[in-house]
Amino acid sequence: MHAYYTSGQQEQAIDAADQFLRENPTHPRVDYALYIKGLSYFEKGPGFLERRFRKGIKDRPPIDAERSFSMLSRLVERYPASEYAQDARQRMVYLKNRLAAYENAVAQYYLKVDAYVAALNRAKGAIERYNGADSNDESLQIMIKAYEGMGMHKLAEDTKRVLAETQATAENQN
Repeated sequence: MHAYYTSGQQEQAIDAADQFLRENPTHPRVDYALYIKGLSYFEKGPGFLERRFRKGIKDRPPIDAERSFSMLSRLVERYPASEYAQDARQRMVYLKNRLAAYENAVAQYYLKVDAYVAALNRAKGAIERYNGADSNDESLQIMIKAYEGMGMHKLAEDTKRVLAETQATAENQN
């Protein structure tokens, strides 16, 4: 799996890691197999056409990012003292921000077509699943617009208050 990964053959590295995990579930290097699998999904980035035409990755469905986040989460939860855990945590921060940004992009589309319940659900989901992401303020702003669009002004005001408190807390930490 290491040879496949270092030569840029992510699919083969993932297959080799899966095979290793199936055949050796109690091996002392299971953490490395999870790490390689997570990295392989992490590095399955934009393809040639996306790079060529500079398509924004935040608008791309994040299937590989979700898989990478899942693998790296398993590594960190099961093997917190692993030599790969710190790097996994750092990559998870990036992935959390990427996944939350995608949820907000979809929610923005729903706002544009007046699908307020769908927009609200996406924004709420982004906050619940990716708490602490850079785009949490944007999620709250989407929720405010969705509540206002549905005529739920009290909930919109409550969400505005939460947004103001989180922004004040962020300013105090800086």
